[in-house]
Amino acid sequence: MKSTELLSVNNKQQYFFIVLLLVLFRFSSLLSQEVLISGEGTVLANNLLKTRAHYENEALMQARENALENEFGTSVISNYERHTTVEMQGRSVISNSDRRSNYLNTFPNGVWIRDKNKSFNDYKDENGNYWFTCKLSGYARKIESAKVKFEAYTLDGTDPVIDRSETFVNGESGYLYFRSPEDGYLIVFYDDMKTIQRCIPYNISNENHFRVDNNKEYIFFSKEKCDYLTDRKLVDEIEFYTEGPIDYNQFYILFSPSPFGGYFYNPPDKLENEYKTFKWMDHEAFHSWLQDNRAKNRDLQLQIIWVTIKK
Repeated sequence: MKSTELLSVNNKQQYFFIVLLLVLFRFSSLLSQEVLISGEGTVLANNLLKTRAHYENEALMQARENALENEFGTSVISNYERHTTVEMQGRSVISNSDRRSNYLNTFPNGVWIRDKNKSFNDYKDENGNYWFTCKLSGYARKIESAKVKFEAYTLDGTDPVIDRSETFVNGESGYLYFRSPEDGYLIVFYDDMKTIQRCIPYNISNENHFRVDNNKEYIFFSKEKCDYLTDRKLVDEIEFYTEGPIDYNQFYILFSPSPFGGYFYNPPDKLENEYKTFKWMDHEAFHSWLQDNRAKNRDLQLQIIWVTIKK
């Protein structure tokens, strides 16, 4: 009896020792992912209303981003289109306009963990401009981005076979097709280069994400194709708009098998003719939230769809 009890105790001690080793190994592996990197950032003091502390913070943020990009590289999303207009009279060219637009988004493939050392400096150049510089070193970790497995594309009609399009004219309605091979959570944002608007979930929803079923086809922004809702009145419809001859906007499609972390947003703005915006956030808050989720959630899938809007 005593020997059995002793054996039981020894087994428990051995089990505890194995568990402790696994915990320590997991902890050490997490620590090993952190690397010491350094960077430098410089900003121009071009606003008298901003304080020294403000510019030092801007230089600090830039130094961190430069350090991350230099060490881990970036995920670069770009869109390029050349818009040419030629006016002819007979065989003679009366006028010729050529407009090029190139929008670029970069996302560092790393996340900043903590500062180690940092120093600030300011100087005045030969033209009388003041500059603030930050040099720093600190610890960071690489972000492992998940491969996009879902299907998503924009439509100028509600037929996903014949209506695929990324080019729209001013005043035209638009739709979004989505299908995932697994259950999960979806958020769709729209960047009009002024603010980031949250399109899915719709405005009526207080949820931070939209629950989707595997292999189900979704057509968003259509009141006719909304079998995923009990009431079609809950659907928000979209209409593309531009003030210039051509404009470039983008959709951010985010999907994850697990729920997203929460985020702050502002209520919709009311516009003319009973139009309104979606719930929205500024670019800085959005990119900060996105990078935080990319770092914490290795299963997060991100696709960016550019759309062109013409008069």
